[in-house]
Amino acid sequence: MKLIHWLPPLVVLVIVGIWIGIQRLSISAMENENAMLQKHIAAVRSLGPRSASLHTQAGAPEKLVQANGAIDWKEFAAQLAEVQRSEGTGDMRTKVHLQQRMQAMSPQEICAALDEIAALDLPAAARTMLRQVLIQLLTQKNPALAVQRGIDHLQDNNERISWLLVGALQEWAKQDVGKAATWLDQQSAAGKFATTSLDGRNLSRMRFEATLIGLLLATDPAAAARRLGALPEDQRMDVIGNYELSSVNDAIQAALAKLIRDQVPAKDQAQTFAKQAARWVAQGGYPRVTEYLDQIKASPSERIACVEQAIATTILPNNQQVTREDFDTMRAWVGTQVPDAIDSITGKALCAAVRAGDHKLVFAEAAELAVQYSQASGSDNVLMILMDQLAASGDKARARILAGKISDENRRAAILKLLE
Repeated sequence: MKLIHWLPPLVVLVIVGIWIGIQRLSISAMENENAMLQKHIAAVRSLGPRSASLHTQAGAPEKLVQANGAIDWKEFAAQLAEVQRSEGTGDMRTKVHLQQRMQAMSPQEICAALDEIAALDLPAAARTMLRQVLIQLLTQKNPALAVQRGIDHLQDNNERISWLLVGALQEWAKQDVGKAATWLDQQSAAGKFATTSLDGRNLSRMRFEATLIGLLLATDPAAAARRLGALPEDQRMDVIGNYELSSVNDAIQAALAKLIRDQVPAKDQAQTFAKQAARWVAQGGYPRVTEYLDQIKASPSERIACVEQAIATTILPNNQQVTREDFDTMRAWVGTQVPDAIDSITGKALCAAVRAGDHKLVFAEAAELAVQYSQASGSDNVLMILMDQLAASGDKARARILAGKISDENRRAAILKLLE
């Protein structure tokens, strides 16, 4: 079974963490930032006359507004860049003034500002930064308009803008999922998501689709199924597999499981479930994965895929060393889920930890654990699997060391000969 679980740690993080970006750029996150800035505003105002004196000394905010009352976007970009460079430790009056000035803008003024910025002679980085700020602001005020005006900027291949627009579409769809879905269909038909990628995938389109399907799943599962079914078969796993379901409701989990089994190609279904399991183990450990497996009534193949991915997610994507206790805990849990696969999963996990780098598990420790687990089970299974994994990766020197520990003399000699 070829899943993502034994990929290098960075790759695993990228694949299973794709939707974390939506959380970081969600409307709630924006509102939290605004609340913090409002506190800063109150703090500055509380300084009274001293605040005015400091404001005059800084001089920066006054440069933002031209004689006709319009914002000087070049100066705005310069001050915004300075706020970012100072990581919030610079002139708080400037940051507060920027926030106040932006919050006072109407949706129409924000759209006009986007047009003005596009015509200005600005460095690409400054123009992109301003677009990000304005699209985020427009999302707060009118998410539908934010998506509609921002769609053309997907061609900039800017990840933050892409996530901002996904967040905007999510908020629009919460208000009127029908209109949001119709708009997305129209954009697709108009070629807005055309791609030169060899696999025909457009990441922004897939993020948009996953957002809509996820919302429909709770209100109209049949519509969610139709939407997923309209996508090319080879893209369905990527779309629904990368949807981060936050609800633990049994009905929602059951609806998602049915959607996967009905619409995702059979060869991709186990991996799709495994991606969901990776998220659940990060949120609640092995017990949460057990709950998930029971909720979806996992088949044997789905269960082993989810178990393997959950283990890889706990062992690989951090810089901490893996201990004997970690492996004992892992084996105890695997025994409750897929007891026949304990040795196989242990051997693969040992190999992954050895190859993960950062001294997560040194080879000598892995070899010792493999021998101990093999002896405890009365067979050389764990040892053999670890050896096979290392040999397959080209590490024959270490594989020979392990082969020398095989208890059966004849088998040991035969394998050592193969590894010459």
